[in-house]
Amino acid sequence: MIGGIMNTSRLALVAAAGVLLGVAVTPAKAADLGGGCCGDLEERVAELEATTARKGNRVVSLQVYGQVNKALLIFDDGVDSDAFIVDNDASGSRLGFTGKATIKPGWTAGYLLEFDYQDSASDKVSQVPNGDEGNDNEIVIRYNNFYIESEKLGRITLGQGSTAADGANEVVLGNSIKNSDLHHGSSLQLRNSATGALLGTAFELKDVAGNLDGGRDDVVRYDSPSIYGFIVSASWGDNDYADVALRFKKEFNSVRIAAAIAYQWDNTNDSNVTINGVTNANDFEVLSGSVSVQHIPTGIYAAFAAGEREIKDLNADNATFWYTQIGIEKKFLPYGSTTAYVDYGKYSNFLNDDSEAERWGLGVVQKFDSAALEVYAQATFWSFDGVENAAGAAIDVEDLSTVMIGSRLKF
Repeated sequence: MIGGIMNTSRLALVAAAGVLLGVAVTPAKAADLGGGCCGDLEERVAELEATTARKGNRVVSLQVYGQVNKALLIFDDGVDSDAFIVDNDASGSRLGFTGKATIKPGWTAGYLLEFDYQDSASDKVSQVPNGDEGNDNEIVIRYNNFYIESEKLGRITLGQGSTAADGANEVVLGNSIKNSDLHHGSSLQLRNSATGALLGTAFELKDVAGNLDGGRDDVVRYDSPSIYGFIVSASWGDNDYADVALRFKKEFNSVRIAAAIAYQWDNTNDSNVTINGVTNANDFEVLSGSVSVQHIPTGIYAAFAAGEREIKDLNADNATFWYTQIGIEKKFLPYGSTTAYVDYGKYSNFLNDDSEAERWGLGVVQKFDSAALEVYAQATFWSFDGVENAAGAAIDVEDLSTVMIGSRLKF
């Protein structure tokens, strides 16, 4: 009986394959696997069977997902201008695998594997020779972790993944594909206004500005269940990193609110920070957060983020930033929602005391729901003040502008 079932299933598969290949196959012909067109069809079916991805078992689920996010990045540093084809680091090209299984009612175990594929990252390209390569053909492990979750007690995660503070400074309810972080152009070097020369790798955009957000690392992390919209998270890394965060998300009638606040303590040797020409490799603290509000009927939203970093045993002013974005996300066209926005940010004391970087920008994102596609255009304009060299002498720096035009396709 089992053999009969398997044979019937195989005949059905052959017939289905014949439909896909444009070959009319009757049950009688499907059974005749030795001659004519059906013999060739059987070979094709065998090939499909051999190459089909299968789950390892029937207990743990498997979901494959990903996206491709390619863009054209154009910059102008006051002397030079160029364009790069890049992966948008705000939400890069990636492939992921996730799944879970039930241990018992109310308890689950799961996993997350996610890889980032960037052959020329928008945050790593620069004006230097071969600077368009960025991190050429880089594959980065974003997530590689395992978790156990209780509906009443919360979730514990172990492995490579987001720290509790990751994303706490980047809450934006509108689909702008942009927030307080730099994401693109951050490896572009500043240029001396007087001489026209690049200032070197110690004077890249990321050295004078940053949003102090948490990141991803090898950590053990705890997330509480949602209680009236609040979730408490905490994580610890095996190289003296710890953080804690509080998140909130709720809808009140026609208003949607999301917010997060986080504290980070970092004493790792791989978190070098250079201020006033002095490098300090350990012991700094960050307090930061963000909030966003959206009026659901109109789609109008606003977001605000701010943070401060204090470095122990280093005689320097605390680095601070604040950022705001105002926009609208609404379905003006039948294809999907349109998001349009303007933003502004200010970053102080990152490079040296009294150094300042200001940014303002605007952008638009158009969704095409039928294809899980988004097309976007962003423009950002930077100006700088108070920049000094290692000897403490003031440097006049050219303004910097970037334009990013690209698309994100999810699958």
